This record gives sequence, C-alpha cells and structure tokens, in this order.
Amino acid sequence: MFKTWREEYRANQALKRKIELEQWEQEKRWREEDRAARQKAISENAPALATHNEHMRTATGVSYLTLVCHEDTWTFMAVRAFGQWQPAWTQSVRPVITSGYAPTWDEMGKFTVDPNLPEGRIKKLGPVSGGNGLQQVLLSGHNLTQLLSTLYEGTKEDDVTASARCSRLYNKLVEFVELVDPDAEAGQTTGITFQIDDSVDAAAVSHSGR
Repeated sequence: MFKTWREEYRANQALKRKIELEQWEQEKRWREEDRAARQKAISENAPALATHNEHMRTATGVSYLTLVCHEDTWTFMAVRAFGQWQPAWTQSVRPVITSGYAPTWDEMGKFTVDPNLPEGRIKKLGPVSGGNGLQQVLLSGHNLTQLLSTLYEGTKEDDVTASARCSRLYNKLVEFVELVDPDAEAGQTTGITFQIDDSVDAAAVSHSGR
C-alpha cells in the first residue's frame, strides 16, 4: 500500500512539475509577444533620424511661433524639455519681489534647461474668451528645437504610452515646421499662430446625440 501511495505521489509531483513548466513556457511566450509588440509600437512612434535632423535645421531658423494649446499639453512638453513646469505659471523667470508679489514660482526647483519665457510670452485664454484652459505661448526657434529634440527622444522610450504621446506632439510641431520655407524672404510670416487642438467631427457628434 505504501508503495502504491508513493508511486501516486511521484506521479502527481511529476504532473505538477509538467503543468508548472507549461505555464512558465506560456508566460514566457506572452512576455516575448508583449515585448515584440512594444518594440514594434515604439519603432513606429520614432521618426527617422535623418528626417528629424532636417526638421531641427528648419526649426532653428524660425524667429518665433505663437503656439496655442491646452495648458496641460504645454505642461507635459515643458516638463520634459525644461525640467519643470506648473500649469498655472505664466512665466519661467523669477519676477522682482515686491510687497504685492504673490509667488507662483516653485522656490525649491531649478530648470535643467532655461526656457527663457519671461512675462508676456505666455497668455492664458480664460473662459471669458472661450479658451477653456487654452493658452498662447510665444516660442523662439531655440525653444522649438528644444521641444522637438526632447519629444523625439521621448518617442523611443520603453513606456509605450509616453512614447505615443511624445510622437503625437512631435508630429503636431512638425506640421508647423514643414510649412516653413527656408528660402522664402525673411519676415513674411513672422509669429504665425499654430494651434494644437484636435477635435471630433461636429456633424458626427450631433448625429450620434439624436
């Protein structure tokens, strides 16, 4: 009887090990499939280096761009490009401290890259003007290249979500860069306004709401 029990025990243990091995192999296949899918997604997000370099050369020659986007969108880009930002900020330099000065600056932090966005270069578009969180940011060519460079590096991150966000915003800025004609006479379209504001089709929304 003991011999029979021992054989059954060994058989059960062998079956258990087999099941565990099959589970491990299946999980390994899933991990490999997930890794391949993640690498494929990241590679699709990242633009070609030669194309990126051409965008950078073109952006460098821009005098300034009036970018309109949501303050949260700008915050995402600015934090990555300059090291820190808060949605409420309207400038990136420390104002003169006066008796009526109420600091909105993060006194604890420092920018890793100076964005050089003093007062007057960021304008909040409040509810009265229909902004709903939108803002205008006057970007120099230097600012623009910094954003493009940072977002380009972000497209290659292992975090697929961050990679996708960086890719989308990078491509939106590239839409502007591709409008620039380096051979055109200087100053013809200085300070052009470019808006990041994808929307749904109003007709489709109206139809679905009936």
